[in-house]
Amino acid sequence: KNKVAAQKCRRRKLEALAGLREELGRLGEERERLLRARGQAEVALGTLRRDLAAVTAQVLGALREGGGHPLPPELRGLERAGLGGGTG
Repeated sequence: KNKVAAQKCRRRKLEALAGLREELGRLGEERERLLRARGQAEVALGTLRRDLAAVTAQVLGALREGGGHPLPPELRGLERAGLGGGTG
């Protein structure tokens, strides 16, 4: 009886190890996929920040050129935040 139980125990252990190896492989692939997606998201975010800075600079520049009037108080915050200077 003990010999059979030991064999079953060893077989279950090997099956568990094989399952863990499969899961490790899947998780490694998932990690790589997520890292690629993160890199793409960071690139897209950088592009959006540059675009926002460019549009903000255009808007603020147009407002400044529109008769030489000072910027309204609600837009001065954008200028101070660095969005008007293209530094995003």
